Amino acid sequence: MHCHSNFSDGLYTPKKLLESAAREALDVFSITDHDNLEGTKIAKEISTDYSFLYLTGIEISARYEGQKIEILGYNFDPTNENLQKKLVFLQDARKERVHKIINKLNEIGIKIILEDVVEQIGSAASPGRPHFARAMMKKKYVTSVTEAFDLFIGEGKPAYVRRVTITPKEAIELITEAGGIAVLPHPLYVEYSDLKKLKDILDMLLSWGLHGVEVYYNYRKSLAALSKKQEQIATEFLLEYCKSNNLLITGGTDFHGDTGKIGEVIVPNEIINDIITYFS
Repeated sequence: MHCHSNFSDGLYTPKKLLESAAREALDVFSITDHDNLEGTKIAKEISTDYSFLYLTGIEISARYEGQKIEILGYNFDPTNENLQKKLVFLQDARKERVHKIINKLNEIGIKIILEDVVEQIGSAASPGRPHFARAMMKKKYVTSVTEAFDLFIGEGKPAYVRRVTITPKEAIELITEAGGIAVLPHPLYVEYSDLKKLKDILDMLLSWGLHGVEVYYNYRKSLAALSKKQEQIATEFLLEYCKSNNLLITGGTDFHGDTGKIGEVIVPNEIINDIITYFS
């Protein structure tokens, strides 16, 4: 659960991702592209060819008081009118952001033009910063996606442009209205050093109708400041919080295709069984 296709900022087609999920013998799978449904709709149509449970998915861009708090949606109706309207709004804002990032890169001497980015975007309905990172890699400005974020397009860096978003409350309501399950992804990106603060955020999201938390996640790839001990303590806290509040526990790799592989995050069998039962 939780990966991205080439309809947002992933490298691979929905079919190739389904094939990878089958090869890794996954039990549950979902494509959760940023702010668009094209990839997950294609995957849902062909998922009957595979033995795992496929759930429609999305990752909605959201912020609260300046802090990024994205929301995953699972097993919803992708034809829901209100959800579709809001996603069109977010996709249009993403396209406008492309031009703003290009201007900022040009101002600091990174000669990237629209065509360079479009080449990386391809069929993506939701262009994102990884497309810029790959364009910079092709033109030899950086050697990796991580380096592009660390030096130029990450938050607080010279070519960063904040996305237009909605609130987590609105995202949860949209997913719920569409008959789906709203899940907080990678919660330690939201907060990991102060578990009291993380609890306050979880309590707020719970009051807005949150259904689950992505407890198991691959933080090693992009949260270098998080120690193994901190991750273990936080995971135990999240497990207890979910159990105390009857929240669904999920896991995912957030696979985009640049690093890692589908299925590398280990989720205990009892949790997998709970997920299958939950959606059956």
